[in-house]
Amino acid sequence: MASILLACVLAYVLREVISSTIIYPWLALVLFFSFARAVLIFAYARSDTNESTTNSGWLKKYRFLIFIVGAIWGSAGILLFPADYPQHQLFLIFMLAGLTAGGIIAFSADLVCAITFACLIIVPVMLRLFVIGDGILISMGVAILLYFGFMLASTWHINRNIRENITLHVEAAAREEAVRSSEERYRLLLNHSPVGIFHYDTQYIITFCNKRFADLLENSVENIAGVNLKSLKDQLAFPALERALLGEIGHYEGRYNATYSDANIWISLICAPSLDTFENVVGGIAIVQDISERKKAEYIIENLAFYDSLTQLPNRQLLLDRLKLALATSARSGKDGALLFLDLDNFKILNDSHGHDAGDSLLRQVAARLTTCLHGDDTVARLGGDEFVVLIEDLSNQDTTAATQAEIVGERILASLKQPYQLGEKEYQSTASIGVVIFKGHDQSLEELLKHADIAMYQAKKAGRNTLRFFDPQMQEAVNSRVDIEHELRKALENQQFQLFYQIQVDRHNRILGAETLIRWLHPERGFMSPAEFIPLAEETGLILPIGQWVIETACEQLKTWQKNAKTRDLTLSVNVSAKQFHQAAFVTQLTETIKRHAINPLQLKLELTESFLLENIEETIATMSALNDVGIQFSLDDFGTGYSCLQYLKRLPLVQLKIDQSFVRDLVVDSSDRAIVRTIIAMAKSLELNVIAEGVETKEQLELLLNKGCEHFQGYLFSPPISISELNELLEVD
Repeated sequence: MASILLACVLAYVLREVISSTIIYPWLALVLFFSFARAVLIFAYARSDTNESTTNSGWLKKYRFLIFIVGAIWGSAGILLFPADYPQHQLFLIFMLAGLTAGGIIAFSADLVCAITFACLIIVPVMLRLFVIGDGILISMGVAILLYFGFMLASTWHINRNIRENITLHVEAAAREEAVRSSEERYRLLLNHSPVGIFHYDTQYIITFCNKRFADLLENSVENIAGVNLKSLKDQLAFPALERALLGEIGHYEGRYNATYSDANIWISLICAPSLDTFENVVGGIAIVQDISERKKAEYIIENLAFYDSLTQLPNRQLLLDRLKLALATSARSGKDGALLFLDLDNFKILNDSHGHDAGDSLLRQVAARLTTCLHGDDTVARLGGDEFVVLIEDLSNQDTTAATQAEIVGERILASLKQPYQLGEKEYQSTASIGVVIFKGHDQSLEELLKHADIAMYQAKKAGRNTLRFFDPQMQEAVNSRVDIEHELRKALENQQFQLFYQIQVDRHNRILGAETLIRWLHPERGFMSPAEFIPLAEETGLILPIGQWVIETACEQLKTWQKNAKTRDLTLSVNVSAKQFHQAAFVTQLTETIKRHAINPLQLKLELTESFLLENIEETIATMSALNDVGIQFSLDDFGTGYSCLQYLKRLPLVQLKIDQSFVRDLVVDSSDRAIVRTIIAMAKSLELNVIAEGVETKEQLELLLNKGCEHFQGYLFSPPISISELNELLEVD
């Protein structure tokens, strides 16, 4: 188009100085071959072939036409050169130079076309200028030569850049095609994969999932895409997903409950990080397999290997495995466990008289009842025939207490098993004999434990059946004694056998500030019994609640009496409260009503709480203490330093006093560590604006050290042992 337009302009300008017989044929040739070249380009663009040999043919034709057009234009430098018209000469030279530049740019993709076209156009006019020989024209010829050299150099650079760009374009197109092919293969692989696959970003949003994954969750791909994994109700697999975003491989195997469908399956999940080109984690990819069938097969195999086929209880092998684990756990925790060997009484008579079907039915019902008698962590197993074993863990670390706990379970089992059974249309009565052995750590082997429990079971048989016996006679005696004490403890409440003793509390000037109440049991046969002998049992049996209420009632009565006397109206009474009593739902109401009923000043009543139970339900504890503190009741933290108080919570508790435990006071004179602990407790109490009382002060040396360290209040045998109310009144000089 540019060539045709320029030819027409040139012919028009030179029509007056060049003969029409030359100029018009020249113009016709330019027009014809320019149109021919346009037709060739159009035909090539319409062709579909990409073969190199065919393209080579097209290129040869194109170069031929370029040669013809260039030659025709080059002839203008000779045929159309106006010898006597300088202005027209300049115009012709300008036109040819511009066409040369345009041609080089237009044809620079093919170096042959560009150089051929430029040479054919510019060389004739340049030679014409040199031939004329005029100084100015020769100078113009030199300038054109320099211009032509510059244009050739530019042509080479332009051609190189174009070829590089074309190469890059072709390579990019090839890579893009390869990526498209790879993506297509990847898409086909994902959509037809036998496993579920999904992608998620760093915000745990699912960005893609395949159809298999949607099918596993009984959902659709459209519904799953965009789901936030943090919003799912089942979060068991979430740690594995997190590991992938940390650049690690995450694994999870377990049951999964879907949030947006009823799917409930066993899955195996593997998560890996998804990285960008800079190795940054931009998300995760997870592969999910449904392993429900495998788990079902494993369950069947496990049942055959470790469970009794009749009762579905663990068999001997599984019992031994769990017993071995229980021994290891007991060794670590220091807590006792118990093994109960159980044999049905007169089971052979049932089999002989009613047949094996009736016996099997009874065994299944016994298994069901045993299971309901136990907690979830305990194990009941069937060894064979009518023999069952119960494994109980996490009992007390005190042998006697653990034996009592085991006996309670055994008695519950005996009571359940002696209830009537329905065997077909008939009702049948059966009982059992139980042998018990207590274990701790690895003191005995597995077989020894079973043997000892078996021996104890036969002792129960000899004792008349439907009963329980311990392998250790001394333990049996201790259990029996504990049962007797529990029975007598209940009677003690009814017969008012409890008494309150009082141990005075003084200040640094030996002035009596009040006393701590200490309960004693005046047993009709054993005499006075220490709280250590019966309070733990009262805690276990729940008797601590009525006993604790009796202590509070008695203390309030004494405070009421003291309020009537000027010498005692300012004295306080400290009462120890158990955790079970303190955490009663109605404790605040009950205590408030007691104070109102006795019409005492609540500021004179101080509740002593131990560190150990403060950490249980700490928020609830703080709320209860705050409610009572609003009434006016004061609190002292007993045995301070022996537990694990968190200072963060300690400062939130409405305390007025910390009580230094006597274990630190006992060796205060000879133990520098105890002195350091006491000094720290006193300093901390002062920083919290609490007063400090030291218990167990027995010597003047201890008192002197405590005074020097800033302690202001004391309690111990140095001042007075626990005494009765009459002795206390005498000490207070109260009539």
